[in-house]
Amino acid sequence: MPNTIQFKHITSALGLAIMLLQPQVSYANDAHTKMKYTLFCSGCHTADGRGSGDPRIPDMRNFVGYFAAVEGGREFLIQVPGVSTAPLKSKELAQIVNWMLRSFSADQLPDDFKPFDEQEVERLRQYVLRSELGDTRKALVTRIEEYKKK
Repeated sequence: MPNTIQFKHITSALGLAIMLLQPQVSYANDAHTKMKYTLFCSGCHTADGRGSGDPRIPDMRNFVGYFAAVEGGREFLIQVPGVSTAPLKSKELAQIVNWMLRSFSADQLPDDFKPFDEQEVERLRQYVLRSELGDTRKALVTRIEEYKKK
């Protein structure tokens, strides 16, 4: 009987330790991802996502999440040149884009939002929006305005 009680205490303590460490691991991953955003994205988009003032680099705050809600928007988020050609692995890009969406525009994400994963990013980044970037963004913003009316 004493061994059983001792085992229960050990497993309880271990379970508690795992639960307490979990948020720290998640926080550490977010901190690492934020650092990568800072290194690779904030030069244009700024640390808080407000953009540079250049209309080609718009404010992402309270808006970028809408792209995930409209047809073609998910593709756009990955196929813009700064994302698709970034010198990062697809897994890292997925983490950064997911972090960016949660950090700057969580309330605008659709209820059925599925975070980007490595495979989707790898597939989507094979095509880079170049000359059609402005027209594509304009069409998507029109779709977003219609979506917001629903």
